[in-house]
This record gives sequence, C-alpha cells and structure tokens, in this order.
Amino acid sequence: MKTISATVKHGYLKLIHVLSQRKVEKKKIVFLLSFPTTSGIILERLAPYFKGDLVIGYTNNSASLAQTYQKFGCKIYSLAKKKIFASKIIALTKNADVVLCDNYFAFLAGLQFSENTAVLQLWHADGAVKSFGLEAKYALAASSEDKKRYQAVYERFTHYVVGSKKMMTIFKDSYQTTTAEFLPFGYLPTDIYFDKNSKQLNKKKFIEKFGTKKTLLYAPTYRENYETPLLDFETLAAKLGNQWQLLAHPHPHDKVLRAKLATYKNVVTDFETLSLQALLQNADCLISDYSSVPFEYALANPKGKLIYYCPDFDQYNETVGLQKDFSEWLPKVLTTDEAGLIQLISAYPYENLENFNKLWNTYNKGDACKQLIEWIENR
Repeated sequence: MKTISATVKHGYLKLIHVLSQRKVEKKKIVFLLSFPTTSGIILERLAPYFKGDLVIGYTNNSASLAQTYQKFGCKIYSLAKKKIFASKIIALTKNADVVLCDNYFAFLAGLQFSENTAVLQLWHADGAVKSFGLEAKYALAASSEDKKRYQAVYERFTHYVVGSKKMMTIFKDSYQTTTAEFLPFGYLPTDIYFDKNSKQLNKKKFIEKFGTKKTLLYAPTYRENYETPLLDFETLAAKLGNQWQLLAHPHPHDKVLRAKLATYKNVVTDFETLSLQALLQNADCLISDYSSVPFEYALANPKGKLIYYCPDFDQYNETVGLQKDFSEWLPKVLTTDEAGLIQLISAYPYENLENFNKLWNTYNKGDACKQLIEWIENR
C-alpha cells in the first residue's frame, strides 16, 4: 500500500508541474490562504492596496473570506483537490513575483520557481509550542519518500516573516532551512494590538457585554488524537467566587469541547461580535496549553496572568510533540492539576509578561504589514 500511495503522490506532483506550464497573465502577488482568522487580518491591508495585482488561492474553510476580497478586484481560486487542476491557480502561483503562504501547501513541491520569485512563509501563529515540520512526530515516523516531499515544499520558501529570533530558530530547526532569508517585520496579525482606535472600541464593546468584573478566559488547543481534557468549571467557579466571570473560547475545530461547554451555565462561550483579539486584550487571566494564543495574549495584555494548564503534558508530547524548552518559558505557571491552577490564579508569581515578550514578541511593533507592503513594492 505504501508503494501505491507514493506512486499516487508522485503522479500528483508531476501533474502539478505540467499544469504550471500553462500560459497565464503574470500577477504581482499570489496569497495561499488556509487560516482565515489570522490571514484575514493581513488580507484586509493587502487587498485594498494591491487590488487586481493580488490573487488568492483558498482552502475550503477559507472560501467565504476569500470571496469578500473580490470587491477589490482580486481574483480567487479554490485549492480543493479537484478544482485546483481545472483552474489557473497553479500556473499563476508559479509565475507570480511574490507568493505568500500562511501554511504548508503540498502542491508547491511540484513547482519550479524562477530565481526572481520570492516565496514567503508568513505562518499562522506568533510562536510555536507544538513541534512541526520535520520535527513533528508524524514526520519523524514518515517514510523516506514522504520526508523528501515535505523537504521539497520547505525548500520552496525563500523568506520567512518572523516576530522574534526565537521563531527564527524554530523555523530553522523545523524546516531545516539553510538558505532562506528571515524578515524581522513582526508577526503581521499582531499589528491590531497597536491600533489605538481598535483597542478603544474593543474595550468599549467588552465592557458593554461583560462589565468590569475580573475575567478569566480559557482557550485550549485542539487535540486531533483525543478529546481535550475538560476543565472543571463548577469547582473553579466555586473556588474563585463571584469576583470572577468565566469565558471559554474552544478551538474552531473542537466541536466536542464546544458541546460540553454549552452545558455549563456559568461559562460564556457566545461573544457575539467580539473577536478573540478583543477578548485577549481585556481578559485578566488566560488559561491555555499548547495553543499559540498565549503569544498574542502577552502582547495584548502584558500585565495579565498567563497560565499553562497541561494535564495531558506527557500524552501530548508523545503523540504530537512539543518544543524542547517549552517548560522553561514561564516555569512557575505551568501546571498539570487543577489545584495548582487555582493556586496560580490566586497568587500569580510574575509581575508582568515582559520577559516572555522579549523572547517571543521581539519584532512586533505594530508596523509589520506596512513593512511587508514596502518590501514587496521595492523588490
């Protein structure tokens, strides 16, 4: 079966290569979109600026977002397996001046770009707790043929946009890149945390809905291999008392956790028009685990309380993989049991998240999108 699978994948890339030779009108930018919640913030700046010079290739989960940019004259194309072969997106990507990627896209391995084409990995998170790329558990267990295909995609990236030296190191290790350049513009979606008008509006909307009571936000990552361990909100509410209100923001893919949270009357999961960024800005305490949310929380709320609640630490590390120094970033606030969690909320050991921000938000200054646009224009 492995031989058949390898043959099929090899044929797929051969077909991609053939289709990339189609003659198409050359476009300045192709944006490969798969994470609407993060890339939408970037495209809001790029689409009105580049308009018809911007083409968007989108995955199924990003279709509705991609459609909103047609009003600026942007052409959009599906990256779904069947549709990708019937459209121009492969050839448009191959012939673009700049290709922007928010993730790993397998079809890139079948493209041979010119030396003048810049392929930028923007990524979809400000930092990384989980192992990914060639360091991920699935990659370590993959066949040599699969690893070659993974590496072929990684080799297509000529540049990485990063928010910190720490993330630069992780990309080097995870993608084993030796020739790519790193652009220290900052993680583009974090520009929103430096927008005074946006911050004021978010605060106003938050107070209108939740008042000024202390707010605890629970935002765990999604477990693909097993269910997310459920936090005992009833005990938590009883221990913390009426001075705290409890909010939970499950991962969009975690329908099981969302259904369980709906059974708790004292936990809010409906935020109406409030974005996750607005919640992070106004939450007094964030409880998370292997998610990338904490990196943004530290930037949005540097005086807040950030706690890593990881009851399945060993299991997750074995099935998915974690960055080797994860437990060293904020060692005093990583706990595996609820008793420790409640103690940390009551007596938080850090005055602020300044050192965490120095590690992870080094280059995030609020002008990342501006720097990217200028870089593209000056090429």
